[in-house]
Amino acid sequence: MKVVVVGKGGREHALAQKLKESSLVSELWVCPGNPGMRVAGLQCASAESPAEIETFCLQNQVSLVVVGPEAAILSDLKQRLEAQGISCFAPSAKVAELESSKLFCKGVLQESQVPTAACHVGYSEKEAMTYLEQHDFQKPIVIKADGLAQGKGVWVCESLEKSQEAVRVLGSQYGYPLLLEECLIGKELSAFALCDGKDFVLLGTACDYKRITPDPFSANTGGMGAYSPCDFITKEDESTIHQIFAKTLACLHAKNLPYQGFLFAGLMKTNQGLYVLEYNVRMGDPETQALLPRLKSDLAKLIVTAVTHELKNQVCEVKPETSVHVVAVSEGYPQGPLNTGHPVAIEPKVRHQLYYAGVSEMQNTLVNSGGRVLGITALAASREEARELAYQDIQKVSFKGMYVREDIGL
Repeated sequence: MKVVVVGKGGREHALAQKLKESSLVSELWVCPGNPGMRVAGLQCASAESPAEIETFCLQNQVSLVVVGPEAAILSDLKQRLEAQGISCFAPSAKVAELESSKLFCKGVLQESQVPTAACHVGYSEKEAMTYLEQHDFQKPIVIKADGLAQGKGVWVCESLEKSQEAVRVLGSQYGYPLLLEECLIGKELSAFALCDGKDFVLLGTACDYKRITPDPFSANTGGMGAYSPCDFITKEDESTIHQIFAKTLACLHAKNLPYQGFLFAGLMKTNQGLYVLEYNVRMGDPETQALLPRLKSDLAKLIVTAVTHELKNQVCEVKPETSVHVVAVSEGYPQGPLNTGHPVAIEPKVRHQLYYAGVSEMQNTLVNSGGRVLGITALAASREEARELAYQDIQKVSFKGMYVREDIGL
């Protein structure tokens, strides 16, 4: 079977590396990939737009396409490929509103009777402001833009003045409606499922580090590192996670919106139990780089089983080890300007899995070209040991202005 992975970041490197391990896969390309992936032994093709990927797949007799980033999921790529008889493992653009519309997602969560934060919808500035004036602010209130906002569409507000500012800013930048939610207090984690439209298998859990520094008020990033599995959930929590996915998929199926693809639940463990904060219609980055090295099951086989709607009673086996993934970023990330174009030196003694993201090639040399440049994942019997191994290896990587958080996995 010939396979294409769509995307060019660390998540797609991890997906491609894991799929390549399968005996089912005879040839694999990443479209467009990056020069670091080529150094790591993967084939990359310059196709990036839906039309270019469609043409490449037809020319190379590709039978399965696995989509990484949300932009490609929201495009017409799946429609194009399936019209040509090529399996595309990704949700439809319509059901992908689970991520692109917080209002749609909240409606599905409420219909599914899945625990989620209480919410009021403001369809205008006046309506939102009227609601805020009735809030006592004994607890903060969370104000969210409905659509995709590149991580800038959520404000946590502890006062009426701050919340009114949030409404004005978010309303002017992203429009209405706005969601005004109760603020849940607890620990965040991510859970991942591989879905066939009705049934699913759980791939596992992870915890990521979103801030650029350990300061909880520092700038938000795409993710500075992660570990897997999440170690503060109980067997009862694991059962709840299973029920959350089962109820959500059943609700979508009943709406004639079967969900096929990876589904990523952002969860909060509170004193009252697990709540769903949001869904993403893809694997997380960097959680994928922590999670996939732990899989014992053949990922390609699971995906083929999903696209043929035969996942019922399947399970995903995982290794008992814990993983820690540490990300190296360019100076200036995340606000910019980025200090890029510098050679990336990697000692040959790197022992663990290295995943490339924001790199380019200049005069036959890898240089940093994006915010998140690369990451290293180590597996070990304990999180402490995996963390030590990952940091030992990341110290063998260098480029001018390189920055790494020192507390991943603590």
